[in-house]
Amino acid sequence: VSDLDDTALPQVADQVPRQPTIYNVQDDGASTTLKKHRSWWIQLLPDAYQVYFDQHPICWAGFSLSLLYLNVVLTFGAIMTAYLVWLGMGMGSIGFWRGMASAAGLAGTVFYHCISTRMGCLVDVGMVSISYQFLCLSACYASFFMDDVSASLIALIAGVILSRPGLWAFDIAVTQLMQEHVPAPIRGLVGGVQQSMNAFFTLVAFSIGLFLSDPKYFHLY
Repeated sequence: VSDLDDTALPQVADQVPRQPTIYNVQDDGASTTLKKHRSWWIQLLPDAYQVYFDQHPICWAGFSLSLLYLNVVLTFGAIMTAYLVWLGMGMGSIGFWRGMASAAGLAGTVFYHCISTRMGCLVDVGMVSISYQFLCLSACYASFFMDDVSASLIALIAGVILSRPGLWAFDIAVTQLMQEHVPAPIRGLVGGVQQSMNAFFTLVAFSIGLFLSDPKYFHLY
């Protein structure tokens, strides 16, 4: 076995592509030029985030996706569940509607396939998806100003459930855009930054919940 390892492993190692240098200003004149043309605020960021925001205009689509994680109305999470309980909804009903929201999220993959087949352009798919989600979440926002509790709950829950296909279709469209337009050597780095921003804005939303813990402030989220 050791003889086989000695002969086979070097050959396998030669077949594996070397990890490319992701970001090296000293060795790449193009990177040096790019850095000189960066906005001042981008140059203040860590190197990985500078590379991320160099991917114009894809970076702004990814950034807009990460901002959606600030809105806890997107899902039946802990904060929204507390709000619904505060309004008098039973846990059984909340569990049922959470299941419906999850099913609607799965329908987002079908929704994405249908509109991408018709439109072809991923940018248009993303715009349609996020516009549809915005319209649905507008109903959620309007529900906070309804005097009738029952009508408010219906508008809030319906808006959340109906918005899920738009959310996940937009997520898929942005991910596909990144896969197609971000260079392969830095694709993992850009994806990692994207996930870190998603997690950061999720943390911000829950941190706000620590300071605005009264359910009557739920509409501020």
